[in-house]
Amino acid sequence: MFVTCMNPKAGSFFVDVRLTRHLTTVCLSIPEKEILATIYSQILAGHLREFDENIQKMCPKIIAAT
Repeated sequence: MFVTCMNPKAGSFFVDVRLTRHLTTVCLSIPEKEILATIYSQILAGHLREFDENIQKMCPKIIAAT
């Protein structure tokens, strides 16, 4: 990942179109804890499917601990 910025001390603050065509602005919001827990629970539950039932039952506790 590359991050670029303009010089705040000098210049006209004009960015040439030939340069801006190579850049992309990405804006992401921070997900709520419940959403993250749901995502990670599904991933971990899928991974633990091959394990013993006692290990599978630990999934919510592992997610809560992390």
